[in-house]
Amino acid sequence: MLNLNIIWYNKSGEIYMKKIIMFSGINKEEGFTLSQTKELSRLVETGLSISFITSDFYDNEKNDLMVDKLIKFFKDISIRFNKINIIDCRTNKEESKEIVKNSDIVFLMGGDPKKEMSYINEYDLAKILLDRDGITIGVSAGSINMAKDVIYRDEDENKTMIRYKGIGLTDICIYPHLDFKNIDYLKEIFEVSKLQKITALPDKSFIVIENSEVNYINEHYDVDNNTIDIKGYPYEEINHTGTIDLETNRLLLRKTTKQDFEEFFFIQLNPKLRKYLGPTKLGNNPEKSIKYFDESAYENKDYYRWSIVKKEDNKLLGTVYLTMHDKKAKTAGIDYWIREDEWGKGYTTEVSRRIMKFAFETLELNRIESCGAKDNTATWKVMENIGLKYEGTRPKSYFYYYGGIQDMREYGISREEYLEEIK
Repeated sequence: MLNLNIIWYNKSGEIYMKKIIMFSGINKEEGFTLSQTKELSRLVETGLSISFITSDFYDNEKNDLMVDKLIKFFKDISIRFNKINIIDCRTNKEESKEIVKNSDIVFLMGGDPKKEMSYINEYDLAKILLDRDGITIGVSAGSINMAKDVIYRDEDENKTMIRYKGIGLTDICIYPHLDFKNIDYLKEIFEVSKLQKITALPDKSFIVIENSEVNYINEHYDVDNNTIDIKGYPYEEINHTGTIDLETNRLLLRKTTKQDFEEFFFIQLNPKLRKYLGPTKLGNNPEKSIKYFDESAYENKDYYRWSIVKKEDNKLLGTVYLTMHDKKAKTAGIDYWIREDEWGKGYTTEVSRRIMKFAFETLELNRIESCGAKDNTATWKVMENIGLKYEGTRPKSYFYYYGGIQDMREYGISREEYLEEIK
């Protein structure tokens, strides 16, 4: 992408490769942002020489004012220069070429990109800028002109599409001053992207090219052929194990078999149990119901369903699920039921506590969250017993096929809270 094979030496005798900074904008009142200050302080020594190439060679008064302001901004972050040059009509072509060749830093200022590039070409500075050692800094128009191929829509009344050859320091064609509140500007960016890939930068964003590496500081948006690349926030994948055998002091937890499923049909006929078993109709014929058993579900590593079995007599008690709610947030819920003749013996609490341990310590989930009908006291008592915190009640928020519309009590616990409690 870049011609970065030229080696140069700073005043301490250290060897560096060519460095390029492409600013979208610099605040005209407050100066450099914290991130701009951090990078400039890292890359720019105090006591170097700097030359400013202006965008309008004949507006001397404005050029002087802008350079004075930029020098102040550098001083504000403790960077001072031993020599300062301004390239405009007050320096002739030969003088300008020598100044640029010998400057430690060249600063391409903002303004009219095409006008700035025309002066650069008129003064034969493009090749010198491309080949020179040292640091090149651009802002707005100056950053635009660093590209090999420049394209933008002019601000004239005809909205002319402007295209020309830039300096060629990089293939990155930036579109500065991105503001998502400016819909017309967004439309312009997308229109331009039909002709060439561009990188849109908000004013606080910039690009540092150092030792052949391109580093984007703060957000940037590549727009190519009418398509914008908006990256989502990174997240950690869950290290799924699938349903593995677990146990407690009294219970075994294993994958559900076809025989278990057949037994579950008769256990779930109990109206007291069926009342809170979800929003859909359950089976009413054992032969038809068994057709819904899908053993292949266990091939999915993110599927967690266990049958609950007593160790002492191998009696099948019920089932427990760990249901993934949001894989990116790493949250899940624990759902459970057991047969009525084993209620009140603490089995559900024992099972749920083991599943929570598995969820937090093996899968490293961020949060367990569950809910239960307000009238189903036994269910939400289990949640409290295993350490979940009451988070409120949602009135009339859930429909049970056999229990109707219910108020739901919400519970949850984070991994940090869980780890703190087991210390």
